[in-house]
Parts: sequence; C-alpha cells; structure tokens
Amino acid sequence: MPKTTPPTSVAAIVTEHGIAKRTVIAAIERGDLKAEKLPGRTGAYVIQHRDVEKWIAKREAKASV
Repeated sequence: MPKTTPPTSVAAIVTEHGIAKRTVIAAIERGDLKAEKLPGRTGAYVIQHRDVEKWIAKREAKASV
C-alpha cells in the first residue's frame, strides 16, 4: 500500500517556503495552483504536496529565465 502525504494549507506553504500568502492565494484563484476549498464562507484551502512542488518548480523556472 503506497504511503500518502496528507494535504497542506496556505499557511503551511507560507511557513515552509517563505512565499507570501497573497501570492499563494492569487495562484489558486488564477488556477496556477490546484487546491480544494473546504466548505463554509471562510473555508480554508487544501492543497496536495505534489501540486505545491509542481507550482514552485514552475515559479523557479520562470524566475531563472
């Protein structure tokens, strides 16, 4: 049985990678970073680690051009 990593949050991305919260939210809203929103008016976003890693890799590739 493959080991799965639990999803992460916007706050965790901010803390672990030093990326501004607004940057992460904007990427989600643009569709650049895949995320699911929990129910409710103030529901948090849930993001899979593999999607975070893909998004960060794309950001770094763009920055190095």
